[in-house]
Amino acid sequence: MAEGGRDSIGGRSFHFGHYRLPFLHLRRNIGRMTQSLNPLEALLAVQTAGSLSGAAARLNRSASALSKLLRARERESGESLVEHASKPLRLTPAGQAYAAAGRRMRDHLREAGEQAAAQRQQVSGTLRVTTSYLIGHAVLADYVPRFRQRFPQVRVDVELDDQDPDLSSGGFDLSIRHAAVQSGPLIARPLGTNRVRLCAAPAYFERHGRPASPAERRAHACLEFRCEGLDARWRFTQDKTTQWITPRGTVASNSDELLLASMLSGEGLLPCFDWVVGRELQQRRLLTCLDDWAFFSEAFGDAQLWAVYRQGSRGQLRITYFIDGLARHLETLSEGELAPPPLLERTKRTGG
Repeated sequence: MAEGGRDSIGGRSFHFGHYRLPFLHLRRNIGRMTQSLNPLEALLAVQTAGSLSGAAARLNRSASALSKLLRARERESGESLVEHASKPLRLTPAGQAYAAAGRRMRDHLREAGEQAAAQRQQVSGTLRVTTSYLIGHAVLADYVPRFRQRFPQVRVDVELDDQDPDLSSGGFDLSIRHAAVQSGPLIARPLGTNRVRLCAAPAYFERHGRPASPAERRAHACLEFRCEGLDARWRFTQDKTTQWITPRGTVASNSDELLLASMLSGEGLLPCFDWVVGRELQQRRLLTCLDDWAFFSEAFGDAQLWAVYRQGSRGQLRITYFIDGLARHLETLSEGELAPPPLLERTKRTGG
């Protein structure tokens, strides 16, 4: 329980700082979380996606249904929870408190269920995981110890390889990758909805200002990530408008490590996965711009991460628990609640 806060799962209210957040029929809502849309989950989705359409896609609902639910919750609470005119959508201070309360209760319920199931079924054995150096350093280095705290009888063997080795021939149970499986007896599960943010150091923005649109990039240094055979151009999309940019700056490389270090030193703008730079953004060592534009580059690949495993895999239970926990871990990184580890050494990324 956070200092200054008081919650009551069995009651009808949640106090967070000076906000009193009504939770009518909370137990009924939590029990129906998988059958109907819960306003707490809706707020968390809006906070992560930054738009009604993105949040609706995460929840498999329509944007209009999501908007009606949030408006109804605002009328009931007497507080404005979302800055409806902002792009991207942001939560108000009351909405942030509401979301933080819901996130803690949701995570406590899930963790309790996992621990109870693990005690009943004795989850144990070795889980062999393969992933890229970037994902390994930025995500799994922090997540694996957390997973082991919950499941101490499971031994986790992680091998980093940017070439995306074959699961069967490599003897792996699970692969965490940027691309979904195309064919074969494999199952690919998406790990949340992840974003790419255009970032720079505060010192850079102080010298050059923040671009208000992609067209203003001509006045800015754009750090270029090169991957042989892939298009390095940046594509920005907003509504029905698309703008293409060819990055030009003082530094170009095929090394994540080098470009991240250059950006932190104030050399220029660099697109970054939110699960890579979450800690730097929270600590204000990095700032973002053009948040209301969607970014894509073939050289960077899709921001979406996938968990890929064989159908009928042995040790299915430990695979399931590992994936479930990793999906929540990535969600909290995107929501800004949990900081990833510091930027570690990363080798060049050649694909995946």
